[in-house]
Amino acid sequence: MAKGKVSPRQKMINLMYLIFIAMMAMQVDREVLRSFEDVNKSFEQSIALTEENNSTFYKNMEMKAEDDPDYAGTVAKAQSLKSDVDDFVNYIEGLKEQLRPEEEVPADPNEEVETNYNALQSTEAIVQLFFKEEGKGNVVEGNSEAQNFVKRIQDIKAKLKNAGVDDRRLNSVFDTETMSKRQSKSWVSDKFYEQPMIAALTNLTKIQADARTEEGNAIRQMLSSKLEEKIEFTTTTLLVDVPDVIKEGTQKEAFLAIGAYNDEVGGTITLNGKDYPLNAGKATIPLSSAKGNHTFAGKVKYKLPNGTEKEEEFSHSYSVVSETLETAPSGGSISADKMNVVYRGVTNPITATINGADGPISMSASTGSLSGSNGSYNYVVSGGNSVTFTASAKTSSGKTVTERKEFRIKPIPAPQGQIRGKNALTVAKSSLSRLQVEASIPDFEFPVSFTVTSFKVKVPGQKTVSVSGNNLSGVGRILDQVQAGAAVNIFDIEATASGLGNTRIPNIAPVVIDVQ
Repeated sequence: MAKGKVSPRQKMINLMYLIFIAMMAMQVDREVLRSFEDVNKSFEQSIALTEENNSTFYKNMEMKAEDDPDYAGTVAKAQSLKSDVDDFVNYIEGLKEQLRPEEEVPADPNEEVETNYNALQSTEAIVQLFFKEEGKGNVVEGNSEAQNFVKRIQDIKAKLKNAGVDDRRLNSVFDTETMSKRQSKSWVSDKFYEQPMIAALTNLTKIQADARTEEGNAIRQMLSSKLEEKIEFTTTTLLVDVPDVIKEGTQKEAFLAIGAYNDEVGGTITLNGKDYPLNAGKATIPLSSAKGNHTFAGKVKYKLPNGTEKEEEFSHSYSVVSETLETAPSGGSISADKMNVVYRGVTNPITATINGADGPISMSASTGSLSGSNGSYNYVVSGGNSVTFTASAKTSSGKTVTERKEFRIKPIPAPQGQIRGKNALTVAKSSLSRLQVEASIPDFEFPVSFTVTSFKVKVPGQKTVSVSGNNLSGVGRILDQVQAGAAVNIFDIEATASGLGNTRIPNIAPVVIDVQ
C-alpha cells in the first residue's frame, strides 16, 4: 500500500483499512480477556460450593464424635487440616489482592463499573509481585516472594498427603517441580512470568480451588477409614449379672441388660496358655467344679473389619461351695456396664429374671408404659432421660426379693446413608445412574426401616444437584462428566421412617462413591 504513486483518496482508504485492522485486533484481545475473567469467576463459584460441601462433612464428623468418643481424634485431625488449608487459601487471596487494580467509584451509584481491560492485560503487576528484586531488577527465576509462594504450595501438599490424600493425585495437582518443555524455566516462571494480570489471577484461583477439593477428599478419606474400623453388631442377647454366692439374709442386686455382639467376628481366647476359638462371635470355656475360690483370666484377640488386630484382657472370679440354697442359683453373666439403654419411639423388649425365685416375677417402670407379665415385657418411653425398672418375686421360703435397675433413655441412633449396603464404595462410571440411595441403622435390632425421599449430589467441578426420590438417575447428564478416580458425594439425605410413625428423618450420614 505504501509503494507507488497513489491519489489522496487512495491514501485515505489505506489509512482507514489500517485503523480497521487495529480495531479488530483490540476486539479479539478483549474477548480473550473476558473469557479469562469468566473462567476465574467459575473457579471462585466452585470454591464456594466445595467449601459448603466440606462444611457438611465437618458437621457430620462432629455429630458422630458426640455419640462416639472414638471419633474425637479424627475430628481434631480434620480441624487441624481445615486450619492449614484456610491459611493457605487466605495467603493466595492476599497475593490476588496485590494484583487487582483499584476500581474507580462511579459518580452515580447505580452505574455499572466498566471493566478495566488495560489493567487486565497488563503484565506489570505479576512481574512486580514475583520477579522484581530490589537492587537486582527482573529475576526471571522468581524473587523471594515467588520462592515463598512455591514453598507454601509444597507445605500444603505435604499436609494433605499426611491427611491421607492419594500421593499420585497430589503430585499431579500441585506439581511445582516440572520445568517448561519449551525452554529451561522454573515452574513459577513458566506459569506467571509476563502473564496478563487476569491470567495470573485465574491461575491463583485454580490453586485455591485445588486446595479446597483435596481438603474435601482428605475429610472423606478420614471418615471412610474410621467407619471401616467399626465392628457392626449383628446379634443381641439378654445379659444377667448376679452374685455367684449369696449369704442367707443378705440383700443383693441383679443386673439385667440387652447386649449386642457380632457373630461373624473370628478370633481366639487364650486362657491359662490354651487357645479357644470364637465361634459365631462367642466361645464356651469349661470351668473348674472343685470346691473353693477360682479366678480365670486371659486375653481375647480379634480383627477389625479393616484388618487391624486388637487384643483385650479379661478377669473374673467365682466360688464353688458344697452347701446348697433352698433354690439353687441358676448362674450369672458378664455384661457391659453401658448397655443399659432403652430407645425412644420404638417398643423395647425387656426380660427380667431373679435367681432363687419360686413364683412369677412382676415388674414396674418409673416412667413410660410397660406391658407383659412373668418376666417378659414390652416398654415404650414417654419422656425423661432415664427409667428405673423394679422386678420382684417370692422365694421358696415366702420372702419377697426385689431388684431395681436404672436404664438410660436415648433417641434411636442416627441412620446412615447407604448404597448397596455400604456408605463408602467403589463403582464403575457406567453403573452410576442405576444406583439407589438407601438409609439404615447398622446393628439396630428394632423393626425400623427408611424410605429415602430426597438427597443432594456433588460431582467434582460441577454444581450441587438436588434429587427427589432415591435413584441417581435423577441427577441427569452431570454424571457423564465424572472422571475416573473422582469422588461423588451424596449428602443432605432425607427419609421417612417406618416403625417411627413415618417421621421425617433429616441429617442422615452421607455416602461417598469412588468412581473407577
